[in-house]
Amino acid sequence: MPDDKKHHQNNILTQEQEAILDLYVKRLDEIYNELKAAEKVQVEIETQHLKKILTK
Repeated sequence: MPDDKKHHQNNILTQEQEAILDLYVKRLDEIYNELKAAEKVQVEIETQHLKKILTK
């Protein structure tokens, strides 16, 4: 069996599907990083609010 055909049979996804999956995973990473950044902002807001309350 030629290597080309053997390699193709081992792939579950087509090249197009793999490319779409890669884009999807990259987008999920971006969303995750945006959520982490938003959480940091939220923590900072809450910290500043608590400091304001405690200094009154």
